[in-house]
Amino acid sequence: MPAEEAIMPNTSLIFSGGLTPNDATLEIARTIQNVDLVIAADSGLHAAQKLNMHVDFVVGDFDSVDASALARATSAHTQAIRHSADKDFTDLESALLLAVDKNSQHIIIVTAGGGRLDHQFGFVAAMFNPKLRNCKVEALWQNNRLFALQGPANCDIATQVGDTVAIQSFSDKSEKISTTGLQWQLTNESLNNFETRGVSNIATKEQVSVSVELGQLLVIHQPKGTS
Repeated sequence: MPAEEAIMPNTSLIFSGGLTPNDATLEIARTIQNVDLVIAADSGLHAAQKLNMHVDFVVGDFDSVDASALARATSAHTQAIRHSADKDFTDLESALLLAVDKNSQHIIIVTAGGGRLDHQFGFVAAMFNPKLRNCKVEALWQNNRLFALQGPANCDIATQVGDTVAIQSFSDKSEKISTTGLQWQLTNESLNNFETRGVSNIATKEQVSVSVELGQLLVIHQPKGTS
């Protein structure tokens, strides 16, 4: 996220567990201004501490966070919310719902991606929780940036010409989708969740806009020259 981009009121930054994000992703997280709440999902605490960032809450079953890291956090007045290991939701989902409970309007998740495939699918699915419908939800996923739109919703993406921007329906059907700044535009069109024509689109301008009126839509921005 460019440092000059406007940040909405009541912004939460969530560090997900798993692999530690690369330095470029962490540097982007460091530059985000006016963050009201920082939440670590289990071992996501390690990434936040690498940035010397104060964490307001750490949540999870604490199966992956280092005990000494957790002790340092709680001694610095981080509130730890421990869940049973025998739970039916992920640590990230818990962190997202906590952010909503704290009246967040904009949630930015920091993650390295990778790891187990079921965790990756669960990560994206959690971004579309209906309780997040009234929030702007996005993720810094290594070199990529993800947006979870639950219509009616839109996103504006700072891009460079040649960047890849993909859109994928995350409901049975996403309707009245419109885009600007892309090589192949959509104007009030629909996408089914089994269609792949939204992949591999190309930015032709320095800002891309995507909107959807009905349904859920995943938007992925990948800068050119990255993987």
